[in-house]
Amino acid sequence: MRAPRLARAAFAAAVVLAGGVACKATLTPGGLYDLAKGIKDAKKDLTPENEYYLGRSVGTKILSNAGYRYHDADGWRSGTLSGMTAYVNAVGNVVAFAALDAPRDGDRPAPLAGWHFVILDDDSINAFAAPGGYVFVTSGAIRNAANEDQLAAILAHEVAHVVRGHAIGSIQKSRMAGVTKQFLDSSVELDPAVEKEMAGVFGGSIDDIVDGAMVKGYSKDTEFEADKVGLEIMAKAGYDPKAYTAYLHTLDDHQDTGSGGFYATHPKASERIGKLEAQVKKHKAVHPPQVRTERFLGATAELR
Repeated sequence: MRAPRLARAAFAAAVVLAGGVACKATLTPGGLYDLAKGIKDAKKDLTPENEYYLGRSVGTKILSNAGYRYHDADGWRSGTLSGMTAYVNAVGNVVAFAALDAPRDGDRPAPLAGWHFVILDDDSINAFAAPGGYVFVTSGAIRNAANEDQLAAILAHEVAHVVRGHAIGSIQKSRMAGVTKQFLDSSVELDPAVEKEMAGVFGGSIDDIVDGAMVKGYSKDTEFEADKVGLEIMAKAGYDPKAYTAYLHTLDDHQDTGSGGFYATHPKASERIGKLEAQVKKHKAVHPPQVRTERFLGATAELR
């Protein structure tokens, strides 16, 4: 499975980080300027180009926080999806494609450089979404899925976060206060001093998003919305909606809100199940073919 040229470019962060280059290389001066115009108003939608730059940097930060431990790194570097990562990307892109079917107002279902699903080598149960179509899922989260439909549920929840722009909402409204109007004027050429100030602002914005996804978590209402939208997306993709709540039941059996990770950044699984039960019942029963489960077990055998 060959990654498209744009996808390879978009994941330059993963390629660069292998050589030890820090996040400062992820935003060009032109990218900073365009991004500034996009997030001057916290309520204003980012353009796909804005999200590309922002998401690429957020993704690098997430990888950095994970110690740059992710599966199939050699494949990412060469621009070829391989191993379990190729399988997760196949499932993820099927789910993401379904998001195009019935977009809501404000949806972002078609990232500029496509979708990218990265497996973090981490035994904890967690998943994160960055703007621009970057989704990170831990090996622990995959290991706790019983089949492909439950994996699709995990990915659909994160796709929903991206589609609904939840990460953008993590940026503090006051973040742009340090950038004066003249710096955002299209007639102003960015000199080193201006670039330094803007880089500081955007560094804070990146931190806001990472903090929202990995440390504090989103609000309950935001997580419930991601569940609702994610369930609809995976159902449109042909997966069993009951797999969504089945995976939540698995989490509920192990949930300890004092253990950090997923349990600290998400509402209780029991609450999420209660919110989704009526929605699941509206869908016709889906009986996943055995080949789907066999495909899942074969692709994820290294985790067993």
